[in-house]
Amino acid sequence: MPHTQHLLSIAMHGPQQADLSRSLVTEIANRGCNILECRIHPVGDQFAATMLVGGNWSSLGRLETALPAIASEHGLTALCTRSAGKSGDSKMRPYAVEIIAPQEAGLLRDVLDFFRSHESAVVEIVAQHYEATQTGAALANLQMVVHVPVTAHPPALRESFMDLCDELHADGLLDPIKN
Repeated sequence: MPHTQHLLSIAMHGPQQADLSRSLVTEIANRGCNILECRIHPVGDQFAATMLVGGNWSSLGRLETALPAIASEHGLTALCTRSAGKSGDSKMRPYAVEIIAPQEAGLLRDVLDFFRSHESAVVEIVAQHYEATQTGAALANLQMVVHVPVTAHPPALRESFMDLCDELHADGLLDPIKN
């Protein structure tokens, strides 16, 4: 009889605490589940985690039942949902995007609009704000994974992307991700 893996998507948020990541990972492992995908990071002075956890039906049920108490013990809020695995789209090709630009209110919106106008799907975004070391200028660093149609002409897309970067006074990279 084949082993069927079920999936649970978990999001947790709350005050940052010492050793919180290890505690949560331990709680998940103690219930017989595996972390398949995970992003744990600070958001301001807060803790944020998103995880895709896999296991058999029974182990995920134990984790789902225990999650409210685990969250409460650590002062966190938690949401969980049964999930399905990712489905690949053979009509799309993944690209890594990085942009460093002056921090402005519409920056991320403009970048998302650009990719939408090129019929591309932004599937991951990491946005960070920082101050330039020498000048103290407010800068943004955007890192994304974008799925671009295989019918897109890479040199034309790259040229349009570089035009966008010029308009935004930004440095940018757009490279295919090799699987």
